[in-house]
Amino acid sequence: MTETPEKDDVQARIRPRRWFVWVWIVPIVAAGLVIWLGWRSLADRGPMITIAFKVAEGLQAGQTKIQHRDVDVGTVESVELTSDMSRVIVHARMTRQATPYLNEKTRFYIVAPHVGIGGISGLSTIVSGSYIEMYPGKDGDSKRDFVALDEPPILSPDIPGRSFTLEAPDLGSLTRGSPISYNGVSVGEVEGYTLAPDGTHVTVTAFIRAPWDDLVHPETRFWNAGGVDLTAGAQGIRVRANSWQQLLSGGVAFETPLSVLTAKPSAEGADFRLYDNRQHALRTPLGPAVVYVADFEGNQRGVQPGISVELAGNEVGEVQEAHLKYDDHRHKLLTQVTFAVDPERMQIENLRSAGGDPRAAVRDSLKTLVAHGLRAQVVSLSFLTGQKTVALDMTPNAPPAQIVQVGKNLEFPTTASGDLTEVLQSLRSVLQNIDRATSGPQLGHALQELDQTLTHLDKLTQEVEPDLTSLIKSLRDTADAAQGTLSTVQTMLGSSSNTDLPKLMRELADAARSVRVLADYLDRHPESLLRGRKGDK
Repeated sequence: MTETPEKDDVQARIRPRRWFVWVWIVPIVAAGLVIWLGWRSLADRGPMITIAFKVAEGLQAGQTKIQHRDVDVGTVESVELTSDMSRVIVHARMTRQATPYLNEKTRFYIVAPHVGIGGISGLSTIVSGSYIEMYPGKDGDSKRDFVALDEPPILSPDIPGRSFTLEAPDLGSLTRGSPISYNGVSVGEVEGYTLAPDGTHVTVTAFIRAPWDDLVHPETRFWNAGGVDLTAGAQGIRVRANSWQQLLSGGVAFETPLSVLTAKPSAEGADFRLYDNRQHALRTPLGPAVVYVADFEGNQRGVQPGISVELAGNEVGEVQEAHLKYDDHRHKLLTQVTFAVDPERMQIENLRSAGGDPRAAVRDSLKTLVAHGLRAQVVSLSFLTGQKTVALDMTPNAPPAQIVQVGKNLEFPTTASGDLTEVLQSLRSVLQNIDRATSGPQLGHALQELDQTLTHLDKLTQEVEPDLTSLIKSLRDTADAAQGTLSTVQTMLGSSSNTDLPKLMRELADAARSVRVLADYLDRHPESLLRGRKGDK
């Protein structure tokens, strides 16, 4: 039996296990990065807010950003409609950095491509898409639910300046963003406008940038400067064109008297009237005015509120109201005009009464002038435009009159208008009378009688003309003979001492010369024996 050799015993080599394996380095680093990113995200994560929009113009959940000065401050997470489907609710996650500025003064609006009169805005969103712009509130109570603006604001809220309220009967050509200018320089913009609840006027919000907001005082006058300002008056037609921007989008201009620029300016939100044009704005009295009423007879077309009132050719006020009324006692139609006189435009000297009150001084002065013949009348400033004015002028030989109190009004005495309209009416009346006189049978009968008389005179002249020839020849011979006789006598008596004889000779010579002139005239105009010499009356 064969014995199998024994193999050596195999022994396992035991190595100590390492506590760290390099293969785990990548998962560990990845996990740490995730943890760090998660912590950072949580650290930067701000509150969730809701923003209500009218429309979700280009907004997308998870993509649309909320920005301020082109820096992301939030992200839209969801977009949904309200229960009544009238508005869009946007849920957005804000950053922690924006949290302190989420208060009641914070504003949101959508930035999208927009083409307007003021230019093109939001072009960058054509590529990147719409986004939500945030205007942070500087102070106020914390807030998480917001209502977005329907349109982007015209000015940034952090621009220094003041807002003022302008009231106008209608908006005209104004719109959001219309420029506001002072001496032709843009100093502000129209922020918005609203219609009054009763519909009687429009309220315009005007923002004036600093430091030009200090130019606005209680005496400041605002007017609509949009389009072309066409003014017609006694000097003719004046055209004032504004900038191209005001021509397109309208505009507002204002002016402040230099004498008040050093005083305290108007406060934020002060109310002002917006006039139709510059002429109307500057014509309005700066302070309390003296108001009168005047009744004018006849057709007063063109008399309307806003036309000027002139005293001795100088503008001192404006017409406030004009309406038609009927006087049942005199059975006449009258135009009652209410006009105001600005005391600031009348410099009164050496006045002993009134106690320093300019209105009382004006009333006393006009009362004295009326007693001396001052009357109100309607006068045309221009024949081409038909523009009228109420003129206060002295009327010669005016009947006695005075300013009287009628109810609550002071009634100013008037006189008939002496303008071109009444002259044309008088001329028309004269022409009508001439037409009636010439269209009757009397004129034809008179012309026939005149023709017969001239015919008889012509026949008489032809019958007398043959005898005139011999008469003229005889007169010439007599004159020649008299001239010869006078010459002979003057020669014979040349050295005579008689002083009366030369005088007699001169008179005889003049007589002979007159006879010759008469003969020559009759030779040229024989008909003068019947009709008389031409030019004699």
